[in-house]
Amino acid sequence: MPDTCHAHHAPRRNPLREPGLAAMAMALLPACLGTATAQTTDTGARMERVAEGVYAIVHDDATDEWPHGNTGVVMADDGVLVVDSTYLPSRARADIALIRSITDRPVRYPINTHWHFDHNNGNAAYREAFPGVTIVSERNTRDYIDLNNTWWPRMATAPDSAKRLSLAKLEEKLETGVDDAGDPLSVDAGQVRERHIRQRHDELEELASLEVVAPDLIFDSALTLSLGDRRIELRDWGRANSPHDVTVYLPDEQILFTGDIVVQAPVPYLGDSWPVSWIEVLRQMEAIPVTALVPGHGPVMHDHAYTRQVRELLEAATSRVEAMARRGMTLEQIQGAIEFDDLRQGVWSDPALDDDWKTIMDVLVERVWRGVRGQG
Repeated sequence: MPDTCHAHHAPRRNPLREPGLAAMAMALLPACLGTATAQTTDTGARMERVAEGVYAIVHDDATDEWPHGNTGVVMADDGVLVVDSTYLPSRARADIALIRSITDRPVRYPINTHWHFDHNNGNAAYREAFPGVTIVSERNTRDYIDLNNTWWPRMATAPDSAKRLSLAKLEEKLETGVDDAGDPLSVDAGQVRERHIRQRHDELEELASLEVVAPDLIFDSALTLSLGDRRIELRDWGRANSPHDVTVYLPDEQILFTGDIVVQAPVPYLGDSWPVSWIEVLRQMEAIPVTALVPGHGPVMHDHAYTRQVRELLEAATSRVEAMARRGMTLEQIQGAIEFDDLRQGVWSDPALDDDWKTIMDVLVERVWRGVRGQG
């Protein structure tokens, strides 16, 4: 369906990669698109209008272990730009169907914000649907994608892989009909377990045949793209959540796609991150004017309140860990003694997160411990 009102101005669930838990309500499309474009949702995602011709696709989890990253959609007179292509190609193909429900213009640029494969395993689906597409990333990210997207499927689908062993245990538990405490499974719990098993089988099947498509347009530091009348600014911030985290910014509309520099799912992803340098990235990002901020995971935001909340957590962790290290405490002693409950605000305050919060804070402390001592 053509876009008729495009812009004229441009293990168990892993708490370290916790998918979005906060539901996002579907935003209405502009009236000028008409009822024919009302399909903005499918069984696994919701497409939210952020501004005229700009959308965020927020996905359900791929499995009970892995999420899909958010996907941004920017439309212009001569094509479409997409920010991140999800974890599985099947989900990327479903996103393409959502995009085609509101425009018949081709996707010209998929942007990969960083190497984590829940944001770019779907590259092949875009290349298949739009053979002339140009996939864009920071220079080093291209190489990380090529290596990790090759390594992960082979490792994960090996006969003795942790993924296959975990799936076998889940299937065994379903067969026994009891939960972890030995109590009989309720009907609902059994259905949830069956769905998780089905999702994991589908995941393994897709990973076994995954085609790795690395970016073909690479840049250093910054890149400006023109799409119709839109100006689109890409910036590499260096080490934050990954070795090279790129944001995508529409300066005229003041819309910022952050990749995993900002994640509310409901806590930030901290495994293998660089919290010490991440602080300055967030501080500088807070100075960018936004009418909308689309995080790597979680709901669309309209100011930097959560950006600041993440920065304050990382700042507190850095100062507290450094002070304890100066007293000669070991990493294990610091992890056992440090407290962050004073920083559990907003979505982080849910008591249901207690166990995951402790796990995530232990990881944060370990990453900060390395950072302040010059080891990471």
